[in-house]
Amino acid sequence: MSVNHGRFGVRHSALGWLRRLGWNYLEARELGPLRGLPESTLLENRLLPWLRRFRFERHGELLPLSPEGIHEIISAVDTCCHSLDWEASSATVHRLLVEGARTVQQLPDGSRTEVLVPLIDWEHVQRNHWDMADAEPYPDPLDPDIRELVGYVNGIPLVVLACVERDREKRWGTVAAGISHLWRGKTAFVSHRPALHAQLLLCLDRRGGCYASVGTAAHGWMRWREHGWSRERVDQLRERPVPFAEVTLDPPWAAHAELLQGVLGPARFLQLLRGFLHTGAHGRRYVARPGQFFAVQHALQALRSRDFEGRRGGGQLCLAAGSGLQRARYWLLHALRADPEFEGLRILLPVARPTPAPQDHKRRTGPQAADQLTEFLAGHASSPHEVPLRVFRGWGRKAAPPTPAAEAGTEILLLVDANFWESPPALLRRLRRCLPRSTWLTLSSQPILLPAADLDPGAPLYHYPPEHAVADGVVVPAWRDGGAIYPVLSRDMPADAQATPGELRQAQVATAISQHFHGVVRVAERNLRGTLLVETPKEAEDYQRALHADGRLQTQLTGYDSRGLPTQRASEGIPPQVELVIAHGDLPASQDARLGLLYVDRPLSDPERLRAVGLINAPHPDKRAALVVDFHASGMNESPGQEWMPGSVQVNRDALAGDDRRLQGLLPERAEENFHACRDHLAPDWTLGAHGDDIDLNRRRRDLLHRRVTEFGQRLQVAIASEAAFTGEQAAVSARYRSTLHRYSVLRDAVSQLALEEDRFNPEDLRVRHWARERAPAVHEEPLDYQVVAPVEQSDPAGRQQSNEMYTRLRHQLGQTGEEPHLIEQARYNLSQILLSPAGQMRLDALLAFEATQQVSLHGGSGVRTPSRGLAVLEGLFGPTRHQADRISMGALIDVVVAEAHAGPRILFHEHLRDRLEPLLRRHLKEVQVQAVLHAVLSRAHDWPPG
Repeated sequence: MSVNHGRFGVRHSALGWLRRLGWNYLEARELGPLRGLPESTLLENRLLPWLRRFRFERHGELLPLSPEGIHEIISAVDTCCHSLDWEASSATVHRLLVEGARTVQQLPDGSRTEVLVPLIDWEHVQRNHWDMADAEPYPDPLDPDIRELVGYVNGIPLVVLACVERDREKRWGTVAAGISHLWRGKTAFVSHRPALHAQLLLCLDRRGGCYASVGTAAHGWMRWREHGWSRERVDQLRERPVPFAEVTLDPPWAAHAELLQGVLGPARFLQLLRGFLHTGAHGRRYVARPGQFFAVQHALQALRSRDFEGRRGGGQLCLAAGSGLQRARYWLLHALRADPEFEGLRILLPVARPTPAPQDHKRRTGPQAADQLTEFLAGHASSPHEVPLRVFRGWGRKAAPPTPAAEAGTEILLLVDANFWESPPALLRRLRRCLPRSTWLTLSSQPILLPAADLDPGAPLYHYPPEHAVADGVVVPAWRDGGAIYPVLSRDMPADAQATPGELRQAQVATAISQHFHGVVRVAERNLRGTLLVETPKEAEDYQRALHADGRLQTQLTGYDSRGLPTQRASEGIPPQVELVIAHGDLPASQDARLGLLYVDRPLSDPERLRAVGLINAPHPDKRAALVVDFHASGMNESPGQEWMPGSVQVNRDALAGDDRRLQGLLPERAEENFHACRDHLAPDWTLGAHGDDIDLNRRRRDLLHRRVTEFGQRLQVAIASEAAFTGEQAAVSARYRSTLHRYSVLRDAVSQLALEEDRFNPEDLRVRHWARERAPAVHEEPLDYQVVAPVEQSDPAGRQQSNEMYTRLRHQLGQTGEEPHLIEQARYNLSQILLSPAGQMRLDALLAFEATQQVSLHGGSGVRTPSRGLAVLEGLFGPTRHQADRISMGALIDVVVAEAHAGPRILFHEHLRDRLEPLLRRHLKEVQVQAVLHAVLSRAHDWPPG
């Protein structure tokens, strides 16, 4: 069972797991001697032993590196990031790590040779130095409670972890704060930048964590899902012996184990670093997602096995639509090339969308795809070889089964996708006979199910379903909405109108699209774009005219060829003001993160349905869900494997009742009848905890309300998006939930204003707030005779609510003074002692006295209130002090106790003063000073005016 580690529990938990994984923690005093230069981020004296141990071979003799060569390599590693941004620095260091550092060595015979020196021992993990240390503190007042850890491999800083702790209000932070903290590495010319050598970034909070490559935007960070993870594996990892047990870092939290084991286990980290990091277009860095990584591992494991005929094992790898199927194929091909066990394996890729050949107008067109396929099958062309699927099918129809002698040739891996299995069953059987020794491995977005037993596509090797991809942050949830719209004659059309039923239908669909887009995107303040899929250019032009006549959307017409590329070069870059792209031809090949709405008015095959879903579910800052609206009887609702397809929005409608009950559970009974009772139920209510810290009893309830209102609004946006647009009216149930959201949103605003927590609203909270106001229902009430209303009693006769509000305001002001953190903590501690006094008027008077002393402190005695008499006693006894804020707070406490004594019986005045004041003074003063202050107060306080 995990326990609280205090203020820096996340950091302690991370270090606890990392030490069990084999990382060595370095204290701050140990870093200095390991650095070559004080300003360097490289631990030179960790890399130096590895370079001294290295031997290169020359004419059968193992030779060491020269001191000049070692110095040259260390200098190259240390200075390779100078004058480069973070992403370029990371890519440069990665090339050095994978390829090695080059140096010229002089041989004993006087000749010189170039040597490629590896910086990491890839084959022997434990021969490397694995160190973890605290980064230099980053003095940012906005995030003072984020602690950075830097991971070094052979002295090179390759990992940066941001541990998000409690803030000054004792709230646990979120990974979003840590990601924002690390994003400063993208800013040029800023001090305290993260390590530019870093390859992976991790961010941990109390609930878990996520990871990303350098330069990844906040919405692109992912959680790691370890295959086969269980509680037993957590317990096994926790029970590993920890070296240097005198450092108390236990027990670590289970929420961090999966990510740290999956990404920063030494063997796994080298695996990711060597084979699953990639620099793409425009220098963008990519790291494998968990589904991609384990799909490759399961494929390699299957290919290493053989059946009784000696053929390598195959099967199916199923990754949810939009989770990176094409890049998973890239990682797999890279792993097959790098593994010497698969050196003789020839890879054939029949694809429906071949990679476009480089355009060179000065040369003739290359050989035909069919001739290239023949050369490959004959063993002459290079591997892997990509062939158009139509060409491969044509070869299968004409090819003859091989002879037994030819059958024993080289091994072929057939890496196929879902389009391949759309081939006729007879052709698939013929291809199996023509390639009897081949291994078939399928990468698809859902399991392949074929009716005939002899057409088995292979056993499922690995599944990464949509619910896992959504939970890991790889995609956003996609929902299916709408229904087929058939031609309906309009009564409003004039009698001489010549519009055909098809044109009437297109006008009806165009109007529905405009209304739907307005409600889902514009009113919800989301910077998203939609796409309308049609089949022919004629249909696209007709829709563009209909939408232009409607006049509410900015549209662009784009055609796509068989490879999913725009047919016109002008269509490659879509202007940002375009809200709806009308696409005809094939489906687009590239995924646009801004695309969040897909309108379908064309038939789609089974692979195309999932490919269409993958176009819209990429994460985006303004996107919380993607919607597929099917106006065509395309089979989207009846296709097999529905668990891999978008779910119906009816799921969200059914879940609204449960969300409503969860919100009602935070409020008192009959909450709908008394708004002020709900507000008071959630307003700050301060008390003193067992450890002497002030506690707001209602803060947890307010936090839940804040989060659940946003979640309820997000679900409601999806649930009612299409009702008014497609049916022309909104259900009474939806109208009731709209009213509920508006009421809760107003309550959240009121409570946040009382608690001075309005700065906690993030952009999504604000969007839901504005959408709730926009969707606020009209209120119709019966006339009220105000003369019959009885006088309203005072809602706060004892001043409890007023004192809580004032305590909240003073506590907030102390945090805004700009003082040092320890001074703010001391001032808040002094303020919290006022909570010892009874709630009501006495506490309110004490708070007024404390505020007066603060005014005197801030304005140098020029405040409008009279100075504290308790402060005057302290200054008369002890004179001036450097800790004036502490003395002012102590004077306020004396005033509070004296005011309480005046309110009680006069005969008990001195007894009350001594009993209440003496323990308070002993917390701050020595015994001699305590007695001096007691004597002074007891002799003078009887004549002080009450209050």
